[in-house]
Amino acid sequence: MINIREKKNVRKSVGTVVMIGMSALALAACGQKADAANTQKISVSINAELQTLDPDHIVETTGGEITKNVEEGLTTIGKNTKPQPGIAKSWTKSKDGLTYTFHLRHNAKWNDGSALTAKDFVYAWQRGVNPKTKAENAYRFSGVKNADAISAGKMSVDKLGVSAKGKYTFVVQLEHPIATLIQQVSNGVFLPLQQKAVEKYGAKYGTDARYVAYDGPYTIKKWNGTGDSWTLVKNPEYWNKGNIHLTSVTYQVVKEATTGLNMFESGQLDQTTLLGNQIQNEKNNKSYVKSENGANYFIQLNQKSPSSDAVKKAFNNVKIRKAISLVINRKSFVKNTLDDGSIAAKGIVTEGMAQDPKTGEDFAKEAYVKSDIDSGVNYNLKLAKKLWAEGMKEIGQTSLNVTLTADDDDAHTEIVQYMQNQWQKELKGMHVTIKKVPKPTRVKDLQSGTFDIIMSGWSPDAGDPASFLDMFTTGNTYNFGSYSNAEYDKQMKIADTTGSDQIRWDAMVKAEKIIMADQGIVPLYQLSTSYLRNTNLKGIINNPAGGDPGWRGVSLK
Repeated sequence: MINIREKKNVRKSVGTVVMIGMSALALAACGQKADAANTQKISVSINAELQTLDPDHIVETTGGEITKNVEEGLTTIGKNTKPQPGIAKSWTKSKDGLTYTFHLRHNAKWNDGSALTAKDFVYAWQRGVNPKTKAENAYRFSGVKNADAISAGKMSVDKLGVSAKGKYTFVVQLEHPIATLIQQVSNGVFLPLQQKAVEKYGAKYGTDARYVAYDGPYTIKKWNGTGDSWTLVKNPEYWNKGNIHLTSVTYQVVKEATTGLNMFESGQLDQTTLLGNQIQNEKNNKSYVKSENGANYFIQLNQKSPSSDAVKKAFNNVKIRKAISLVINRKSFVKNTLDDGSIAAKGIVTEGMAQDPKTGEDFAKEAYVKSDIDSGVNYNLKLAKKLWAEGMKEIGQTSLNVTLTADDDDAHTEIVQYMQNQWQKELKGMHVTIKKVPKPTRVKDLQSGTFDIIMSGWSPDAGDPASFLDMFTTGNTYNFGSYSNAEYDKQMKIADTTGSDQIRWDAMVKAEKIIMADQGIVPLYQLSTSYLRNTNLKGIINNPAGGDPGWRGVSLK
């Protein structure tokens, strides 16, 4: 899912908050313990508003987090990113890896009490791949029989390689093996849909909590398409409701780190995110929790439709793209600007994502190139200035005016100011205007290509390098900067269609090296998240990649 790091400007104010808040925290903790004996209701912060509940159009992390709690697919993701049975109680795979048969639970229901059947998956997958739906994640169906032809408008949706055999057997036919299919089918675009609800609400589907059919642990209350708060309420029709202990989870959008800290200390929140100096101040707090993350944060350069022809020429010049990256000292940036445990990026694929099937080497380390000219992430001012001068001469420009877009909260203040300072200081003639907009607007700017340079990020939905790399193939709906390289596309096609683990691995490593040598995007850092969390909350699973079960199995004790 598209994500963007919340980095708060807390250095001046958080010290005072911490000094006056410790006694309040102790009182709040006592209050939470007392509540735990009587209720299973919690409140948590989240950094951005909810935009839609339609799984075919969720492209950001808030929607992704909520959807995994209110919907359920064939599988769910458990601890250590391992797929677990969801609506499918079991499944089998043919010897050639081209046919999967999912056996659905007979007691799975929609929130109105009606049965969930295989036809709900057939309808949903056909809707997701239908070009009329314009599903941002339709590319994920690639490899399902006829999916690409249908997406291209060359074949009718009823030719998709999915079928219902009776009420409770769902069959998927593939054109080639898909190594991570069982993980992938837990994600949004593969979720079932209740056809009568989608057709009843039409364009309104997913725009209001009332205009959705739910099959997961929770339903949503108090969300009408806007607003900074909503509540998940336990779904009495969920097939596994005995494993759902929290009766309600209230989400509160909190864009100020100090606000979140105050709310936690006063007992208004059971979980909030810490940033900057807060992390150092709270490390010894018994409520402190650190979660490693597989998310990578990067900058996209618009090579297709930026604000001027000069910017377009610049961003289509590989020397200029490299110069923009080479002036970023990522190690200093994560240590002195972020200061939250995040690590400097080695490339677009994050560390800990996957290991070489032959040697066991981590993908990010194996794909990393030491040479400054081709690494895509190294710091070299001398080389940057040389490439910048050469590139600017090649495009016939002496100056370049660009706009850097980011979210409008103070999450990004220090990040964008760092980038602005480095570029204007080290690259002669580069002038950077910072544009801060609400997150929904930034996402729309991404999707419409209305930007020069934009902050972006990706939380991988599978523990697999292709989760990152597929995004930047030519024409992919997440390739917002319109990067294109035929050899890169070729390697990813090999990776996405081969049945050999080693051939697939080698192709992905080659693809990573190609996009870094091209500076197709500008990676920044790999996220680490720190929280204050009610110590009575038990059973939370946070996976670095591949998602997690949400609030399934979590309780207050």
